[in-house]
Amino acid sequence: MKFNRTSEYFCLLSGENPELAQYELESIVHAMDNKIYLKPTSDSRIIRIIPNRSLSTKENFYFIQKLIQRATLVHCCCRTLYYIEYRNNFLSNFENLVESFDEKDLYGLESTNSFCVRTRRIRNPTGLLAESQITQKISEFFGAAILKLFPNKKVDLERPEETYRVIVSKYGLWFGLHAFDSLRKIVRKRTARDRPFFHPSSMNPILQRTLVNLAALKEGQWLLDPFCGTGGALLEAARLGFRSIGIEIDRRIIWGAIRNLKSDDETKSLTNLIFGDAKHLGFRFGAVSAIVTDPPYGTAASTQGYNLSDLLIEFFTEIKCILLPKSRVVISIPSTVEFEEKAATILNASYKTFYQYVHRSLTRKILVFSLLE
Repeated sequence: MKFNRTSEYFCLLSGENPELAQYELESIVHAMDNKIYLKPTSDSRIIRIIPNRSLSTKENFYFIQKLIQRATLVHCCCRTLYYIEYRNNFLSNFENLVESFDEKDLYGLESTNSFCVRTRRIRNPTGLLAESQITQKISEFFGAAILKLFPNKKVDLERPEETYRVIVSKYGLWFGLHAFDSLRKIVRKRTARDRPFFHPSSMNPILQRTLVNLAALKEGQWLLDPFCGTGGALLEAARLGFRSIGIEIDRRIIWGAIRNLKSDDETKSLTNLIFGDAKHLGFRFGAVSAIVTDPPYGTAASTQGYNLSDLLIEFFTEIKCILLPKSRVVISIPSTVEFEEKAATILNASYKTFYQYVHRSLTRKILVFSLLE
């Protein structure tokens, strides 16, 4: 594929929480000073990436790749070749679906590379999507269009040089050349149980990395986790290249965090631990650029005798003296804890709320506070 600076892309977002996935991408783009642009589609699981016309092809490629490899709630990213959005006019048959497809959209492809077409159906099957063998039929249609224009290309389902992806839902169809994978699968393999020290309250690395991304940190900025526990968020921040400081009041837990951080040669130089109290931080104004934390809750964690809401209010009163305007505070708490209005008033901040189901007795509430000017 010959890329150019106006090439558009689309991403398939995680289905578990598309709104959170989209905000994660928006936060990363914000951290990159909006070098590229995001545009929603009629399906919340698909988002378009619009290159910056003022940047070179190489620069656009770099920023898009960086965006996808930093995000965790993204499956893949493709260079857009064709898309159609149905919106309220759902197309009822295959012929209607592809009638606007123009083979000229395929110009610029490599003429001899082997390829395969993989179609994925998302959302509830209705109408056209409920038809038997519809994904195979769509794959065959686009495969035939490629071969018609480039007869020297060959289909290879095992080890293709190019993979074309079709995402089809009840809201639209997107067809493109696979460009980037996220590191989601790699992050998922780093389970908390595999660390030298494990605690039952540890959050999974996927969500920890997501919370770090929501903080919209830029290169060279410092992150603080004042309830760092076993150090999972610090590890994910370090893997993204950020320096971080963790604070923990439980001696046993902080020794476990030290073991976890020391065991990772790639990240230990970027992390720092302090045995201390999140209610009495002692940092100077502007010392850290963002706070990301998952405070203790549940039967396996201790709040040192404090009610969690009271503990958080004291904590937010403390951090208002150290954060610069436009800084972010990202916190994960049980959905039953209500303190965000009071916290937003203390910080003079706006906030966004996302929910994540964990199990029958726990739904997490993820709050992202953005300090105002």
